[in-house]
Amino acid sequence: MSQEKLPQETPVHQHEQVAPATIGRSATAHGITALALCAIALVMTPVLILIPYIGFIPALLAGGGIVAAWIGLRGSTRGSGVAVTGLIVSVVLFALLAGLATMWNVVVADPAIRDYDELHDVIDHIRRLIFGS
Repeated sequence: MSQEKLPQETPVHQHEQVAPATIGRSATAHGITALALCAIALVMTPVLILIPYIGFIPALLAGGGIVAAWIGLRGSTRGSGVAVTGLIVSVVLFALLAGLATMWNVVVADPAIRDYDELHDVIDHIRRLIFGS
């Protein structure tokens, strides 16, 4: 009599399940906020850059994008791709806009304001309208 060896069955483990995707904090919303702030800064730049000292507002919006993306990345456990993109775009845009606004104010606006009294009056009027008296 020969005994045939039957193949042994491997036990199936039911407890090894992947956690659902909703666990953990995602940085996607903060990344979208950073990218939206950068888009707003880009749209506002052509108009605001021409006004002395007000031209820094788009750079400040890009700086806000840096802060939003950084906050999202600090506490996230997943979904950090959009936040990283928002951070990179915000840093590059901040550097470009801050440099552009600085150059515009130093090279063009300040000499023009000093040389033309009428332009000085217009700039003062715009400041009063925006910031109050």
